[in-house]
Amino acid sequence: MVRITEGKAAIEIPKQPVTRKAEAFYNPEMEYQRDITMSALRVFGNGKDMYVCDPLAGTGIRSLRMAAEVPGVKSILANDMSESAFAVLKKNIINARIKDTEIYVSNRHARDIFQENMNAFDFIDIDPFGSPIGFLTVSASSLKNRALFAATATDTGALCGAFPKTCLNRYSIKSFKTDFFKEVGIRTLITAVMTEMAEEGVSFEPMYSHANHYFRVIGITRRSAKKTAEQRKLVKDIYYCSMCLFRSAGSAGKCPECGSNLNAIGPLWTGKIIDRAFCRKMLNDLESNGYKKTKELSMALEDGDSPFFYDLHKLYNLTKKTPQKIRDVIGCLEENGFKATRTYLSGTGIRTEAPYGKIINCL
Repeated sequence: MVRITEGKAAIEIPKQPVTRKAEAFYNPEMEYQRDITMSALRVFGNGKDMYVCDPLAGTGIRSLRMAAEVPGVKSILANDMSESAFAVLKKNIINARIKDTEIYVSNRHARDIFQENMNAFDFIDIDPFGSPIGFLTVSASSLKNRALFAATATDTGALCGAFPKTCLNRYSIKSFKTDFFKEVGIRTLITAVMTEMAEEGVSFEPMYSHANHYFRVIGITRRSAKKTAEQRKLVKDIYYCSMCLFRSAGSAGKCPECGSNLNAIGPLWTGKIIDRAFCRKMLNDLESNGYKKTKELSMALEDGDSPFFYDLHKLYNLTKKTPQKIRDVIGCLEENGFKATRTYLSGTGIRTEAPYGKIINCL
């Protein structure tokens, strides 16, 4: 066994590669994701009593960190259906000797946990190896009227359009590879969470979304038929031209710029993928707790709201124009009266409300 310290928690894990067949799954590359989760939970809870479910707990690192780092967490249900993972989980919980938080461990299927705990949890974190799609609808019934919910997906190829058939079969969303594939992945995951939870009359409002070697969304849920109906209005088909990179939420047919056939992507959520007020509180929280990895979150606060960023590197390759600095292109768009920003989803991307032709002119 190998002893690991992460945040304010310590665990022991089997010395083995990170694979689906691992005895107990622990991925050190997900530490940033867990840092963000701790911060989001502190901001959401604001010290109030909270009851939490970690249904795919693995080694227990997330549960132990919540107990040690989030004020107000009174109870955690840490579960894993794998016998070998459960043995490691149980040992780590016992060895941690947590005093202020009750941690219950179980070795069952996550769906059984949800079905037996209706309206019970202030926070549920779905973090599987692969897709979370099978847990979304059933988990909604376990959330309180207003709760925090997080979902991770590692099937990035399906979500970002590299495997369109898999995406359609798994998420019921048409997709293919684009120059803004990370945003497609995030919006596909958000759409899936919204659609599945709406079956239980639960809405999902994204607070923060990020894309690395995985996709993850964190948001606030409410039991509100009115809210779910309002959100459906922002779930639309997007039409994209793979020849000139034009994209629009308008009608299908021929590309208005080059005359090529437009391809449909979606239906996708076209609303905000982050909440700036919430993210600003997260940034302040992380900095006050001594965290150093805040660059992505800081960039997200500067990002705009217009859906589907443009990759300038791709546009310059397409138009054969001499590349200019990103800030100069943004400055040109602003001088023409359009909002424009960099995006935290791409080092060469810009997000703007300007029409396609104006962007090309500013290159």
